[in-house]
Amino acid sequence: MGRIPSWAKVVLFLSSYSPLYVIVALRAHNAEHSILGYQLEPVSLGLVELSYLSIGSLILTIASVAFLAVMIRMNRTRQGQLSEIEHYRNRSDMFTEYLLVYIFPFIVFEFSDMFDVAAFLVLFVTVAAIVIRSNRLFVNPVLIAFRYRVYEVETEHDRRILLTKEPLDGNNITVNTARISNDVYITTR
Repeated sequence: MGRIPSWAKVVLFLSSYSPLYVIVALRAHNAEHSILGYQLEPVSLGLVELSYLSIGSLILTIASVAFLAVMIRMNRTRQGQLSEIEHYRNRSDMFTEYLLVYIFPFIVFEFSDMFDVAAFLVLFVTVAAIVIRSNRLFVNPVLIAFRYRVYEVETEHDRRILLTKEPLDGNNITVNTARISNDVYITTR
């Protein structure tokens, strides 16, 4: 799978913010929005009322996380190739890069105000462009929930990012890997 299509990169980026969408859904659950003069009141679903923003956020969460899970499963079950790791460095600390974007909505945005939602979307699209263009899609907090670690590894031939559930420990490590995208690999079974 040498190259991830652009649409898939966008979905992978979206999956990395699924905890944020749940937060938005909770914060905006009873928000009333007005778009072009139309009043959008929350929808009653049994005992719960959800705004259209909440419903959209929950749908986005489910769809993007499901896509990530399928992509990982497809790559983990592929026939990989053995890679001998000469040096490695745990880079799971990169997951903390997303904290600012998780905290920012709590401090500034009021999700019942459509202008605040629009301002948030501008910020979000800007972050998406940076993350996708810099090939940082593997920095995804959902991967932590899936029990993955991120390592920067050096093999005899190159330097790459490795996603693995198993901790790398010791010297002379050989793992079976499959390429996900440019310089990003995942361990296979």
